[in-house]
Order: sequence, then C-alpha cells, then structure tokens
Amino acid sequence: MVDLSRVEFKTVILVGLALMVSAVVVDAQGFQMSLGRSMEVPSQGLEPIAVGPFLFSPAIQLGWENQSNLWRSSSDPVEDEILLARMRLLFEVPIRESFVRISYNPQYRDYKNSVLRSKWEHYLTVSGDFEFSNGLTLRADYSFIDGDSSVGQVDPGGELVFNGQRFRRHHFGINAGYWFSSTDGLSFNVAETKVDWRGDPVSGTESWFDYSQTTARAGWLHQLSPALVMDVSLDYRKYEPDAAADRTREYSGTGLTAGFRGQLNEVLSTEMRIGYAETDFSAGASAVPGFEDFSGLVLDGNITWDLGSESKLRLDLLRRPFASNYDLNSYYTATGGRLLYDIDRGRIFGQARARLQTNSYGIPDSVTGVKRSDDLMILSAGVGFRFTEKLSVRAAYSHEDREAPYPFDYINDIVLLDLIFGY
Repeated sequence: MVDLSRVEFKTVILVGLALMVSAVVVDAQGFQMSLGRSMEVPSQGLEPIAVGPFLFSPAIQLGWENQSNLWRSSSDPVEDEILLARMRLLFEVPIRESFVRISYNPQYRDYKNSVLRSKWEHYLTVSGDFEFSNGLTLRADYSFIDGDSSVGQVDPGGELVFNGQRFRRHHFGINAGYWFSSTDGLSFNVAETKVDWRGDPVSGTESWFDYSQTTARAGWLHQLSPALVMDVSLDYRKYEPDAAADRTREYSGTGLTAGFRGQLNEVLSTEMRIGYAETDFSAGASAVPGFEDFSGLVLDGNITWDLGSESKLRLDLLRRPFASNYDLNSYYTATGGRLLYDIDRGRIFGQARARLQTNSYGIPDSVTGVKRSDDLMILSAGVGFRFTEKLSVRAAYSHEDREAPYPFDYINDIVLLDLIFGY
C-alpha cells in the first residue's frame, strides 16, 4: 500500500525544487553525489600554522552517532551507536602562484552492537596546482581510501549502501589548460580510478565488484567574462569490471558537453556541465534481451546564491548513468536535485539539506518481471556553536528514505553530536 504521507511530503519538496529551477533557468549545477558525509574533519576557517615551508592545519574530531537502520535493511533494521575519532593533518606548500596540498585523515570507529573487520579507515589526498607564465595551468591529484563507510566513492548514484565490506580505492587525475590568448585556450583532463574489495559484506547483503575506470576530456576554453570561463569538450569514459562474470557491466561512453565555471554576477556563481552522452554496453546488449544503451542529456553541477548576512543557498542538479550490480541491469540512470542552505553568524552556525533523486532501471527483474525504480530522499539539518576560534560543537539530524521494490527500500534516521578542535 502506498504511504500517502511520504508521497505528499515528497511532492512538496519536488515543487520547491521545481520553483528553484525555474528561477535560475539553465545556469545551475555541480553535484556532490555521495549519500554519506564528508570524510574530512571540517575546517574552522583559521589561518594555518607556518612550519618551515609548510602551512599546517591540524584538527581532531570526536563524535557520537546513532543510526536507526545501520545496514539500510528493508525488514530487519539494526539500530547502532557509533563512537568516532577522526584527525586531519593538512599540509600546504605555496610556490608563487602554485601550491602543493597533502591531506591525511585517519578515522577510528567503535560500534556498540556490530562487529566490523577493522575499526580504522584511512583517507589520503595529494594534489598540486601550478600556473606558468606561458599560459599553461596544471593540476595533478592522487587520492587513496582504505575503509568501508564511504561507499558513495565507489557507487556515486546510491544503489550501493553501507554493508561493512572493506575496499581500497585509488584515483589519479591530471587536468591541464593552455591559454594561447587572453580569451581562448585548450583543455585536457584524464583520470584513472581503481577499486578493489576485500572480503564479504558484514551485513550479509550483496557485494559489489572490483573495477577500473578511465575518463578523458579535451576541448576549447573561452573566457566569457573576467570571472566566468566556458569550455566545450569531447568526453570519453571506459568502465571495466575485473571479473569475467561481470563483463555485462563493462562499457565505453562518449559525449559532447559544455562546462561553465565562475561568477555569473555579484551574487551568483556556478560550476556546471551539461551536454549529450552515449554508452556502449556491447556485452550487456548481446547477453540481455531488450537491453538498450543509455543516450541522452547528462547534467552535473551547481549554482550558488550569496544571500548576504553570512548565508548562502546552493542548488545541485544531476542526470547521469551509473554502473549497476542489480540482477540483469548493467546500469541505472540517476536524476536528482539537492538544495543546500548554510549560515554562519560567528559563534553560531548551521546548515540544512534537502535531496531528491530517482534511480531508474531499464531491464525488468528476472523473477518478478517488474522494472525497478528507486526514489531517494535525504533531509538533514544541523547547528553548531563555537566556544573559541579553535573549539566548536555540532549537533545534526538526518533522515534517509529510499522507496523501492522490496527488499531495497529502507528508512534510516541519524543523530550525531561532535566536538571539533583545530584549525
């Protein structure tokens, strides 16, 4: 039976998003797609410590969290309390107009009711941004994750939920631009991602698969205004599962997109990419009757409105295909939006979030014969207080609701408290 209260509430949120979209028209977008929270200790916004050639920004976060449905189960929710300790060790080296950044975030979690294989997680990021007098700009970055909770880094669209299975993720990327005049230039981006899973899920749910992903983009840069840059690019993506049994999920994709980044006016800024993309699941198309490759609009970006009075509002929009591990489906299409409101009044600060997303699948379930469609809703709000410049406390509440065919539907409520000391 349909839960009318949930439908009516989601309708209100959808109408609100639609009004925002109509107000800003096509200027939007840039989406943080992970369902989870940031794995980095929040910054206090203070000047870093000078240590020789380094600018050092250390911090520690101590937290308590309660989740009503830790494993996102449809029929057997497990409530759990989590004690968390996380550290941020951030080093930056300024080099004239360039800089190098090294960030290491170890995390320790202790569960009251659940036993995981390891209580430690590790997050490492190394990046460098370089500008040269001949018009060349270069950014290189490497990130490494060894853990189990940040599953949004593996499946950004949200099909995969936390199940306690550990993984390692390596990501390396290079972004280059060359300005051959004051208004025009060329861009080239390439990235490689590798994900390896270790062991089986702790919760007993279905596991994901090891894979590699290569992306590349090349295009033309144009300075639309002193504060706004556009690029028109050809995109390429190659997604390759490691195991032969998962070859139906292998694909290559191409696209033509336009990106916009910078200030639209004094109060509106954007980072948005929109265009057309096609995929080729050659193995999936030959193995699954009725299979259709994805082709159509892709959108990924944001627009931010500076409201003044230390507050801002941001709209994120998303439409993209993501690899799937569900039944005979090789992929699903994620379409969604999110509103983010942030306010900072010195001692007191806060935020509110509302996200709606639909994940659509093209191949009917091999048992029920029904096509799966997931409606995700995440609502959250939090408030914080600064005792001093370096010490603050936060409290937040989050509600996750995924309406989907059994057994993929779930509701999870999260309450968290944390204390942050540092820079």
